[in-house]
Amino acid sequence: MDLIPGISAVQVYPYAVPLMSKKKQPFIIDENLSAKLKPHLPADAKTTVECGVRKGTPDYPFVLDLCQRKEAMLVTADVEFPRHIKRYQREHDDCCWGLMLLPAEELKQIDVLKRLKEGKIKLKHPKDDDFKFDYARHENLFINLRAEPPTVTELCDCEWDDDA
Repeated sequence: MDLIPGISAVQVYPYAVPLMSKKKQPFIIDENLSAKLKPHLPADAKTTVECGVRKGTPDYPFVLDLCQRKEAMLVTADVEFPRHIKRYQREHDDCCWGLMLLPAEELKQIDVLKRLKEGKIKLKHPKDDDFKFDYARHENLFINLRAEPPTVTELCDCEWDDDA
């Protein structure tokens, strides 16, 4: 069915959406990362400190509580967060909003985000070929940019997730 009589959806939207658009998307940058990463993330990315979390606040459960309130994907280099999220989801009977794990070193973090934004890194959705950050939050995906090659997996194996 045509959206506009005589014009198909393909004609209305003939371009591909960039992987990391400038569109506002809630991303929370963990305090262990530099604010220098912000220009390489979607426009609405904020640090935990900008969101009112004091420096040195324990990651679990406070940073995840913040991500839940903001419906935001967490961006971190802390390798403990996949376990934190699994535990948080079990304890709260709720899915989180995804996780992006970056390399440990700041220069590598910036490099991988630049390459991702430029389309030089291709990510594959765990179930579909089409990966977009717009959907990654809602699908609670773990984007491991530390892995070689980068991987995308589901964080949710909750009983209420009918895709599980």
